[in-house]
Amino acid sequence: MRRASAVVLQIRARVIVKPTEDEARVAQALTNIFPGTVPTREGDHLVVEAADLARLRELIRNGRIPDTARGVMLGGLSEDGMRASFRLGKQAAAVGRAHFGSIRGPLGDIDVDIVGTDPGEVERAIYHAAPDTTVAAELAEVPASQRPALP
Repeated sequence: MRRASAVVLQIRARVIVKPTEDEARVAQALTNIFPGTVPTREGDHLVVEAADLARLRELIRNGRIPDTARGVMLGGLSEDGMRASFRLGKQAAAVGRAHFGSIRGPLGDIDVDIVGTDPGEVERAIYHAAPDTTVAAELAEVPASQRPALP
């Protein structure tokens, strides 16, 4: 079985810069979630492209929200498993936290798209970023669809 750390992902995060906002602070919110990226301007949005979810995984673990985070990310998984889309709170990201919510914040949210190169890859990356706390530790990062059947 392939480990999530070996996957090749394309991650794109996009956030609107409102006229009342400081662009540098919005850029910092993006780089708090996706360090090592350089935000570029696309119209009224800032965009970053990343190759992994390592920092998001850390924020999910530190925030003790893996089940919530995984549920939101899996909720945006495409039928073919090749892509997932979800939102992160811009204000939480600005202070270095991950917030997964269904309500759009007043300043907008960070829209995240994850694209994989083969079926199941994105789901494996999601489980790696947000392990399942309801199963044994050795199965926590294995997608439910790929777990061995119980006797």
